[in-house]
Amino acid sequence: MKSKYSTVLALMLLLYPNTDVLPGWKISTKPVKFVGGDGETYLRPVWSPDDKWIAFTKPGYKGIWIKHVESGELKQISDEPAAGFGFSWANNSSAIASRVARFEGRKRINEVKVFDLVDESSHVISDSKMRFRGLPRWSHDDQFIYILGKRNLFVFESGMKVTSERSISPNHEMYYLKSGKIIVEKAELKSKHVYEPIKGMRYINLTVSPDRTKFAFEVIGGSMHVMNSDGTNLVNLGTGYRPQWSPDSQYLVYMITEDDGHRFTQSDIYAIKIDGSEKSKLTDTNNILEMNPNWSPVSKRIAFDTYVEGAIYLVAIEKSN
Repeated sequence: MKSKYSTVLALMLLLYPNTDVLPGWKISTKPVKFVGGDGETYLRPVWSPDDKWIAFTKPGYKGIWIKHVESGELKQISDEPAAGFGFSWANNSSAIASRVARFEGRKRINEVKVFDLVDESSHVISDSKMRFRGLPRWSHDDQFIYILGKRNLFVFESGMKVTSERSISPNHEMYYLKSGKIIVEKAELKSKHVYEPIKGMRYINLTVSPDRTKFAFEVIGGSMHVMNSDGTNLVNLGTGYRPQWSPDSQYLVYMITEDDGHRFTQSDIYAIKIDGSEKSKLTDTNNILEMNPNWSPVSKRIAFDTYVEGAIYLVAIEKSN
């Protein structure tokens, strides 16, 4: 019997070239299925910093997989609960850090774990008695991993070899959310700046630009914003979810979704300049729900997943003016 999703790719090939794109960016190639579909569901693609691999997870965020963009080599590096939620690539693309869950009876314990992709090993770097509210992020030199605990910021040694071209800086700036504030803190915990862009609001999906001079975030119940990392120049970009940066730190790619209170009913991918101009609707399909876009760190390519079908696609984009 013919699958109800068997025509998805054909629809995409037909619809994308005819998309009515606003000034700014447009899709320049037909989307190519990277992984998933046909009974295998994958989501939340994230490019490696060297542009060679894409990591992703499955529904429920159980496990992490990586696939080589050119060779197609596919590896599962974790099958642990929650491993796929908010994982983070090392800057040299040699490892992934994740906040994984394990259970002792009915008790859930979260641990910070590093997956070394070179020697295909993994190791826990946190104490099982610790409680974490945040997600792990790497320092510039990959020597440290920081994560917000129940009250304080923890900084752990990653156990990874520091690459020679990177300098170890104890003053590495770390960005995180806590109690409705955006915090910028030094690794040695002697300097902290607290920002409250919109008083009384709470924020999610904070993401730092590649040049580390800006960050984007969502206001819960409100709009997507971008702001300088010193707290200045707040710009309201309107409705938008899960923003991700372009390599030059000048644009964001994101999604706008609709739902009926139980499930998503519509989703498309957009790009926008950080000053609010050049808003571009990259996809415009009624039968396909494109979600969770992630911009390649070195090229004009985007990876995204498709709700219901459960596949991840790659597509090239270009400036439309």
